[in-house]
Amino acid sequence: MELNLPRSQRVLAMDIGAHSIKIIEGKETKKGIVVSKYFTIDTPEGVVKDGLILDKELMHYVVSEKLRKKKIKTKNIYITINSSNIITREISIPKVAEDEIHSLLMFQMEDYLPVNIEDYVFQHKVLDVFYEDNMEKMNLLIIAIPKEVVEGYFYLLKGLGLNPLVMDYQPNSIAKLIDYNDFINNTFSTEDITFAIIDIGYDSTKISIVKNGKILVSRLVEIAGNYIDQSILNFNDISLDEVENIKGEIDNINRINEDSSHSNALNIIKSSIVLLSEKIEMVFKYYLSRKPDNIINYILLTGGISNIKGLDNMFTNIFNIPSISIEALDKVDFEGNFALYANAIGSIIRF
Repeated sequence: MELNLPRSQRVLAMDIGAHSIKIIEGKETKKGIVVSKYFTIDTPEGVVKDGLILDKELMHYVVSEKLRKKKIKTKNIYITINSSNIITREISIPKVAEDEIHSLLMFQMEDYLPVNIEDYVFQHKVLDVFYEDNMEKMNLLIIAIPKEVVEGYFYLLKGLGLNPLVMDYQPNSIAKLIDYNDFINNTFSTEDITFAIIDIGYDSTKISIVKNGKILVSRLVEIAGNYIDQSILNFNDISLDEVENIKGEIDNINRINEDSSHSNALNIIKSSIVLLSEKIEMVFKYYLSRKPDNIINYILLTGGISNIKGLDNMFTNIFNIPSISIEALDKVDFEGNFALYANAIGSIIRF
């Protein structure tokens, strides 16, 4: 679902989550992505759940007020989304021309997905082309998005006076962002490297395994920021604001001072991350078992919780795989926190 737009033209990109809405203003140039503005809006409680906008009027109000205060004049907008209700399937079909793929898929879609196709919007992405039994075939990733989700975002953006051009899928946004760049943090090459991207959001953690811009595996698990916050609140007489302060003051999640007044909350955070890692391990095992030569070279941490100090070392020790957070990308001019804005930045990239 996208229209062509000159790459040098400035656009907005929006990543809407249950906890916050990340918005950037930027453009793709010959030298790379240039981000001119970026900001975050706190999502009102209960307004967004699992990718679905539940209170359209309140969402419209908070976004329109922020755009007004930030004096945003750009109208063309790309949006990147995710939801447990989005269905992905990898299939193989005989190779056909790109402009024939969609009609072929729609003709056979009910054979591929056990859903009422009238209730979904479908996208596809070519993963690779290969030969089998002397026939040239192609592997495709099918992405099925509930129409209710699509329409909710479309009418929100139109109601804001914006011009929605692209709806992207978060794992695809981050896969493009990595592939677009040659180096992460001026050190880690991206070419022919398999990354496991762990995006720890508020209501879910997204696990995507990607290589050279291709999504190899994408899964959601429910243990995420909200789970951690609620676990702390259940056993401590503190406010949610205090929970946020505790997370922000962590020096190293791997070394907890038991004499600290917040040691109980810190231990809950650590145990929650260990529980999350067990869910992640299941996804890793699935991917590694599919082919004998499958490997994971690096774990890439994104999302708000990934800013907890020492989390990269914790994941390195748990999985025995080097784990990093994005601090710099060689083809992105951006002064903000990549962990928060990576999905929005990636959605600007059009291949």
